[in-house]
Amino acid sequence: MKRKNSHGFLFRYQYPQKLVKWRQEFAKITSIKPEDDPLEPFMEVTDDVLAVRSARDNLRLPFLAPLVIALWFLTFTFSDGLGPSSSEISFARDVVALKSDYENRGVDIAYHEALLGEEGQSSFFNYLDAVFNHGEKNYQEAVLFDMAIFFICLILALIATAYFVTLPRPADIYFDRKKGIVYTWFFGRVAACRFENLGFLEHRTGLQLYLYCENKKGKIGYCTQPILIQPTGKVTLNGEKDNDYFFAQLFNYMDNGKSALITGEYFFRERPRTYFRIDKRPEPFEERLETILELEHELPLMYGRIKVPN
Repeated sequence: MKRKNSHGFLFRYQYPQKLVKWRQEFAKITSIKPEDDPLEPFMEVTDDVLAVRSARDNLRLPFLAPLVIALWFLTFTFSDGLGPSSSEISFARDVVALKSDYENRGVDIAYHEALLGEEGQSSFFNYLDAVFNHGEKNYQEAVLFDMAIFFICLILALIATAYFVTLPRPADIYFDRKKGIVYTWFFGRVAACRFENLGFLEHRTGLQLYLYCENKKGKIGYCTQPILIQPTGKVTLNGEKDNDYFFAQLFNYMDNGKSALITGEYFFRERPRTYFRIDKRPEPFEERLETILELEHELPLMYGRIKVPN
């Protein structure tokens, strides 16, 4: 069953399906030949294992980095509005020096004295003392608003920066030809299934592969987990045909081995050093993997119950 989503893209299904159902369809693609570089998202090719990069690997710099920069820019922008300007400080010194003259003009002497403090040097705390003890109510509210915006931006900037620095590089999705399984992990959770039960769903943001995974880190309870892949590198406006060549390459490898993809004995793609750490494989990995594989036959039963937005 084919359908069009709200953006007019034609896709095979509107809910996940077993990928192996389309084996014969992709076998019709005859233009695939082994190459020195099978191109992304393939990251490693060996006799037994093919590694494919998750789309999350590409999202950190183009999306998260600009957000961090924008939040710090807003933080420093709003910080400039906190505290007195140089002209206000200069005027306060004139007021204190010529107190009687300015007092006759109706100038609030106490405000300017508080602004300069006992040592005649203005500081942010002297500014707050002057505003909230001698300033008008409207001015106090304006200062409170500016401070609230500044601290909100500062907190968000710190959170975004910490997330940017500590976010680990996502693990690849591994297709083990020898064992006939697919597996990966993320944030301490293991996800896997037999290749014959691997689900897929095409979407304008990329290709989703469905694996059976631990519901929580090392805890009993399992669920489906979509892993996003972008065979063309596009973050949106992906269509059905964008995925066909990738699928054909994948089946070629699982059926015929590395010689169907690469001309050499081994392929490994170097990664840019944009992450400060990687998502390490959780342990005991093999035991947890075996537990998932004992239950992953339930995975296809879940496909029809998964709600997918257009």
